[in-house]
Amino acid sequence: MPRPKRSSRLALLLLSSVALVPGALAQAPAPEAAAGSVNLPEVNVSGETPRGYSPVRGFVAPVTSTATKTDTPILETPQSVSVITRDQIEAQAAQNLNAILRYTPGVVVEARGMVSRLDQFTIRGFSAPQFLDGMRTFGGRDANPTVDPYRLERVDVLRGPASVMFGQSGPGGLVNMITKRPTDITQREIMLQGGSFGTFRGGIDVSGPLNDDRTVLGRIVGSYYRSDTQIDHASEERYFVAPSVTFRPTSDTTITLHGLYQRDPLGGTYGGVPAYGSVLYNPNGRIRRSFWDGDTGFDTLNREQYQIGYMAEHRLSENLTARQNFRYANSNATYRQSNGTNLLPDYRTYTRGQTISGVNFDTITLDNQLEGRFRTGPVSHTLLAGLDYFNVNSDTFAGSNSVGVPSIDLFAPNNSLRMPVVGYSTRTRQEQNGVGLYAQNQMRFGPISIHLGGRQDWYDSTTRAQNLATRATTRTPFSTDAFTGRAAIIYQTSFGLAPYYSYTESFEPQTGTFSPARGGGPFQPTSGQQHEIGVRYQPPGTNVLLSAAVFDLRRQNVTTTDPQDTRYSIQTGEVRTRGVELEAKASLAAGLDLTAAYTYLDSEVTSSNSTVTVDRSVGNRTSTRPQRGLEPNSVPNHMASVWANYTFQEGSRAAGLGVGGGVRYVGASWGDAANTLRVPAYTLVDLMARYDLGRLSPNLQGSSVQFNVTNLFDKEYVTSCLGYQWCYWGYRRTVLATLRHRF
Repeated sequence: MPRPKRSSRLALLLLSSVALVPGALAQAPAPEAAAGSVNLPEVNVSGETPRGYSPVRGFVAPVTSTATKTDTPILETPQSVSVITRDQIEAQAAQNLNAILRYTPGVVVEARGMVSRLDQFTIRGFSAPQFLDGMRTFGGRDANPTVDPYRLERVDVLRGPASVMFGQSGPGGLVNMITKRPTDITQREIMLQGGSFGTFRGGIDVSGPLNDDRTVLGRIVGSYYRSDTQIDHASEERYFVAPSVTFRPTSDTTITLHGLYQRDPLGGTYGGVPAYGSVLYNPNGRIRRSFWDGDTGFDTLNREQYQIGYMAEHRLSENLTARQNFRYANSNATYRQSNGTNLLPDYRTYTRGQTISGVNFDTITLDNQLEGRFRTGPVSHTLLAGLDYFNVNSDTFAGSNSVGVPSIDLFAPNNSLRMPVVGYSTRTRQEQNGVGLYAQNQMRFGPISIHLGGRQDWYDSTTRAQNLATRATTRTPFSTDAFTGRAAIIYQTSFGLAPYYSYTESFEPQTGTFSPARGGGPFQPTSGQQHEIGVRYQPPGTNVLLSAAVFDLRRQNVTTTDPQDTRYSIQTGEVRTRGVELEAKASLAAGLDLTAAYTYLDSEVTSSNSTVTVDRSVGNRTSTRPQRGLEPNSVPNHMASVWANYTFQEGSRAAGLGVGGGVRYVGASWGDAANTLRVPAYTLVDLMARYDLGRLSPNLQGSSVQFNVTNLFDKEYVTSCLGYQWCYWGYRRTVLATLRHRF
C-alpha cells in the first residue's frame, strides 16, 4: 500500500472521525444484555456509569479501556490487565511510577535501583512503553517526559502484545497512565508530605463545576517536590501545574482541554556501583549505599516539559460515538554526567568517563475513533474503527570523553575533583512519522464473547547526523510497515467465572540492513506473538476480582550474527518467555482493601548465532560463549507480593484509624548477558498507618495524617546489574508522613 504524503496524511487524519461514519450503524438498534452476563458492583465515585478513566473507590476498578479502547468490564476483557487505583497509590504513598507498579504481577520495577529520573521497568521480561491517557509518550533518555504520581487518577498495566490498538510496542505489554480530569462535584485537597533524606512534597488539587448548570468543569493540579535522596550529592527537584477544563455543551458532547508545565531542575543520579562490593565480595569491604560516582562541579540534569491537548467525544446517535484525542508535547533537557566505567585490579579505583547532551523533542499525537453498537440477529457487536498518527521531531547534541577524567575511590570518594571541559561532538536531528489504521469487533452471543482485531501501520523516519568538528553530515531515510492481529474468546458464567483464550501480536521497527550478499535491504520489524489462557472470577455482588493466566510469549525477527559475513546481522533470533501470573484484588465494605500477586517467568534466548562476552571486569579476564540457551538478564523467575490495609468502622473505639502493610519478594536474576553473575533474591516489608483527624475535633473535619515506611528493616539489596561494571542499590528504609486536608 503506498504511503501518503505528510500533508495529505494529516488532512486525512483530521477528517477521519467523520469520513469513517457508516450510515448503517447510525440506525442500529441498541444491543441487549447478553444471557449469562454478570453485573459488576458499582464503585464509581460520581455514581455515573464507570468509564476507563473514572475515579474508583478502593482497589478494584470495574472497567478498563486500555485493552480495547472501549469501556469494557475487566471481567469481560480476554487479556491480562491490572489497574492501580488512586486509593492504592495513596495508601502506599508511591513517589514515582516504579513505586506505583511494585505490587503488580509480571512487572519488574526499579531496573536502575533507586534511580528515579527515568521510569525503567519490564513487563513479562521485556521493556515496555508508556502511554498517557491512551497516547504514547515520546522522549529520549535524557528528555524522557516522566509523569508525577500526583497527576494520576489510575494506572492501567496491559500485559502481552498490544500493537493492534496502540501500534509499535514491545511484546511484554504497556503502561497507560490516566490523569485526573475535571469532576462535576466540588472537591479540593491540600497535601503536605515530608520524611527521610530531606524529602518534601506539597500539592494542591481543586476540581468542580464552573457554572450553575455544570456544563463547564475545571480542575487544576499542582505539586512541588524535593529530596536529597539516599545518594550523596544527588538531589531531586520537580514542580508542575496541570490545568484542565471540560465543556459539555450538550448531553451528547464532551470536550476536555488539558495542559501541563513541568520542570525538573535536579534529576538525582543515573550511576551505579561495580558488582565487586555490592553483589560480590570485595577485599576492601562493602560499597556504601550512598556512594555516588558523579562530580558536584560537572553533573547536572535540567529538564522541562510542556503539553497541551484535548479529548473530545460526541455521540452521533444512540449507538454511534466519535472520539478524537490530540496532544502536543515538548520535552527538553540539558544533561551532564561523569559515571563509572571500569574497576581496576585494586578493587577500589573506579575509572570514569563523561557524557553530555542537549535534547529537544517536539511531539504530536492524534487518535481518531468511531465506536458503533449494533446487532446482527442474536449477536451483539461493539465495533471500533480508528486512525492514529504521531510525528516526532528531535534535535540532540551529544558528546563524551574518557581522556583525563579522574578516577574515583569507591571507599573514600572525592566528588569535587577538577573535571575536563567537554564539548558537543555530534548533532542528530530526526523526524519520525507513524500512521495506524485499526479495527476491532467485540461480538457477544449469549455467554460467549469473541474479539477480533487487526491493524496496519506505516512508519518512516529521516535521520541527519552531523560531526560538529568536520561538519560532515549523513542523511539516513528509513521506512517500514507491519500488520498485527488479535483474536480472543471468553465465556462468562452466571456465577462470575470467566475463562478466556487470546492470541495477540506486536511489532517494533528497527534500523539496519542485511549484507550486500543478501540483497542489502532494510531489516523487518521485530515481531511478538503471545498465546494466553486465563480465567477471572468475581463473585456476583462483591468487590472482589481474582485473575490467573498462563502464557507463551515470543519475540522474533531479532537480529543475530550473519554466519556468512559476521560484519552484518540476519533476523533469525528469538527470545521466548513463558509464565504464570496470579492476582487478587478486593475492597470490602468491612473496610478491608487487598491486592496480592504472584509471577513465574521462564525466559530464554531460543535462537541466536551470536556470542556474548564473559567479562568479570577485573584483570581483563574475558571469554565468549554462545548466546542461545541463555536467559535475559534482570528477569527474575519468581516474584510475589501482598498488600492489605484495614480501616476501622463506625462503632469501634478505633473508628477512623487505618493500618496496613505489604511484603514484596523478588527472586534471583542474572546480572550479565553471559549468565555468570547472579543477583540475589530479596524480600522487603512496607507499613502504613493513617488517622482521620476529624474524629478528634469538628474543626479538623476532612483532615487526615498518614505514615508510611518502605523497606521497614532497611534491607541491603541490589535490584539488578548490567554486567560486572554496573549494579544498582535498592531503596533504603524510607519514612514518609502525609497530611491531607479535603474540603
